[in-house]
Amino acid sequence: MKKALICLTLLVSPVTVLPTQAAENVVAIPQVSEGWRGSISPYTWLTNVSGNAYYDQTRLGSVDYSSRDLIANLNFAGMLTAEVHNGKVGAMGDWVFSRIHQQKSEIMGSSSFTSKTTVEQGIYTLAATYTAFNTNDVYVDGLLGVRVMNKFVKTDINATDGAVLAGKSQTRSITTPIVGMKGRMRISNSDYFVPFYLDVGGLQDDVEVTTQQMIGIGHAYEWGDVTISVKNLYMRQKTDGITINQSLFGLAAGFTFRF
Repeated sequence: MKKALICLTLLVSPVTVLPTQAAENVVAIPQVSEGWRGSISPYTWLTNVSGNAYYDQTRLGSVDYSSRDLIANLNFAGMLTAEVHNGKVGAMGDWVFSRIHQQKSEIMGSSSFTSKTTVEQGIYTLAATYTAFNTNDVYVDGLLGVRVMNKFVKTDINATDGAVLAGKSQTRSITTPIVGMKGRMRISNSDYFVPFYLDVGGLQDDVEVTTQQMIGIGHAYEWGDVTISVKNLYMRQKTDGITINQSLFGLAAGFTFRF
């Protein structure tokens, strides 16, 4: 949360970060050129996770985790977006990876046993892009690609002396095609802009639909951008009559470095 507040401060008080730049000297909207251009964007996503499962019309269960719950058990996380373009043609990638450990001491109602569960999840979006619209105030790319979701879950049951008594692990990988659009709109001829992203896909590996949306506000500098946004990732799976809905929603903040 502190990182998000810092980025928000940078947005509302850009003059305190860098010397004031004239709007016409800052590239708030990318311009298509015949040469190569690219960007790399590390960011933080304070995710809230919610989900539920149904058999036909009967609700089997639900789960909700706030970003505070996840951070308390977070072991490692990394988030990065990168783009490269040559003229109107380009490619983009978005990588989200997290490793969560959770300790419990409620095995069979006895304090003599403990359990440790490790969950590693990666969400990777890769797409080819094409610039469909580009002016001084609006930039829009169409995109076509895939989203890969990998999940590894391992649970160990230990004695109080640390000896591992039993363990089980499972790995699942899902790949779905996606189509969408992304871009930004300049705000009132200024260095501020509204970034946006939308994709939809599915009909593969038991995934009926998956979609990702993002919208926010950013400020452009000569070296790059500072942005804060709201991001949501939704997936619905159906197999053997069981429907599972999962949503990752939260505040994202980051920096973009252009090259």
